[in-house]
Amino acid sequence: MGLAVAVALAVAAVATVPLMPRVVGAFTPYEGDPVRRPVPSTAAFAAVTVIAVTAVTAALRDRPGWLPAYLYLTLAGIVLAAVDLRVHRLPDAVVLPSYPVLAALLGLAAVVDGLGRGTWDARRAIDAAAAAGVLLAVFGAMYLIPRGGLGLGDVKLVGLLGAALGWLGPSTVLLGLLTGLVIAGLYAGVLLLTRRATRSDPIAYGPHLLLGAFVAILVAATGA
Repeated sequence: MGLAVAVALAVAAVATVPLMPRVVGAFTPYEGDPVRRPVPSTAAFAAVTVIAVTAVTAALRDRPGWLPAYLYLTLAGIVLAAVDLRVHRLPDAVVLPSYPVLAALLGLAAVVDGLGRGTWDARRAIDAAAAAGVLLAVFGAMYLIPRGGLGLGDVKLVGLLGAALGWLGPSTVLLGLLTGLVIAGLYAGVLLLTRRATRSDPIAYGPHLLLGAFVAILVAATGA
């Protein structure tokens, strides 16, 4: 029964692919900023989505109650990464509604877990809320540092990722954050070495933070 539910959710997630190019293309750059990349093709979105959804579904196959939350985050993350790479924005229209949606889906996960065990364990919910709050505070402070490189969209995104990672435990939060920052640093280093960017050029942190979170979720979920 759990496998059938997982497969059905995965198929439903992949079915959203045709909408992705339209959603990504709807977001324009801030005034004065260029469009840095074209909207990815439907085929590109399909390839990335199938790989990501398959990985998440396989990792959480024994936790079908958790799948709606992490599949939603996967789909939202793909859209956000594409928008950020294209116009260097993490739009509020996607990020902010994702907070209550993710909270509701994690609440559903808690209910499913509780029904399965017959007891309610609030630890995961507390960890998720605490991680979101701490990361919002830390990255909010970093945002206030002049020439720090972070955008306000990055701050809002990291709170959302904190909730998803916190549900899986404090070590997952640390792994996701460090992985994302390392990937961003390596990417920036390559751009500098190849002279495709200078130290003053802005970098889209969103895709790297999302990729780091994705890696951490898979690592944690396989041992959940």
